[in-house]
Amino acid sequence: MAQILRPSQKYLSKSLFTSSIDIGLSLLLLMPTTALAEGNNNNSNDPPPQTTGTSGGSRGCETQSEISSSSIPSLILLAPSQIYGQTLATRPTFAWFISNSASSQMEFRLYEYDQASKQSKLVKEIKDENFKSSPGIMVLSLSSPELLVGRRYLWQVELVCDVNRPSGNPFATAAMKVIPVQPDLNKQLSQTNNVLNKAILYNQADLWYNTLEIALTSKDEPKLRELKMFLLEQVANGSQTGLKEQIKVELTKSTIHQLQR
Repeated sequence: MAQILRPSQKYLSKSLFTSSIDIGLSLLLLMPTTALAEGNNNNSNDPPPQTTGTSGGSRGCETQSEISSSSIPSLILLAPSQIYGQTLATRPTFAWFISNSASSQMEFRLYEYDQASKQSKLVKEIKDENFKSSPGIMVLSLSSPELLVGRRYLWQVELVCDVNRPSGNPFATAAMKVIPVQPDLNKQLSQTNNVLNKAILYNQADLWYNTLEIALTSKDEPKLRELKMFLLEQVANGSQTGLKEQIKVELTKSTIHQLQR
């Protein structure tokens, strides 16, 4: 993953967020999120369970003879793959990329993870007949359950190629923390109605999921489009494959599909 150094604290004054959007976005592009910096201090002493943000092996539900070594993964979660992505939302938005043009049945699972016991408890599962993939970026907003502040979660997406052979299904898993909002951040958020400025604040606080939600669900306009491209490039740069440039191209040209459950 790209390692970007954090600017000196003196540059993070509130005035920078209320001056101009152009300046704000420039700051955003110079600052790390949890998805950008390996060994981020917020997470270095609290490693997540083993997760992978990309599916291994096959590209979707193609046969082995159709799989090419140059094919990008069938499934890429828009999340940090080696650290906990953080969020303030108790009903967060999840997003992933599907590379295969053929529609497949999908399954989504959300687990609460106990750091002490190393056990995971299923708290949400979606696998109805209408939950199917489309090529591009799929954005899932959950109406329930309400997640608990201070808890850790694992989320997983699986493509169902053969219900009789689930071991062959491509899947990927990522880790998430729900954290409390800090007073200073809460104050700054309350002082702006501009969604891009809010995204900048979230990004500076290493709140990957809050930042990504704004980028993927807000009205399309140039600066937010630039923010979206920046975040998607970080996902590509963090992928554990030798196809980073190809993944970057596919992610940044993707259609976005909104899902509600």
